[in-house]
Amino acid sequence: MTYPTQDPNVPYRGNPGYDPRMARAAQLSESARTWLIICAIGWFVGFMWITGPLAWYQANQFVRDFQLLGLAPPSDVTNLRLLGIITTILILAGIVVVAIVAAVLIGAVAFGGRSNF
Repeated sequence: MTYPTQDPNVPYRGNPGYDPRMARAAQLSESARTWLIICAIGWFVGFMWITGPLAWYQANQFVRDFQLLGLAPPSDVTNLRLLGIITTILILAGIVVVAIVAAVLIGAVAFGGRSNF
């Protein structure tokens, strides 16, 4: 979704077709697209544990800003939010699995030599 932007050389009063709401929406949409790219790159370089939660947070900010403008958020914002949620859930699941495996290994080492039977 693209939104019209104003030529920086033309003043606002001289351009009756310029809508400041749509210009702000264009800026937000471009920022969401940039964050989507950053989050996708984070998946491939191993920084998804940072970019995932940040993407989710930033997508929520974009949704709020679009709602304040009275507009529906574009698909880039929705995709960013979904990617952030999925990434965060996978990270938390990984942390839980590592914690369980560590607890089992520590328990096996600590009580491995003793038998109560």
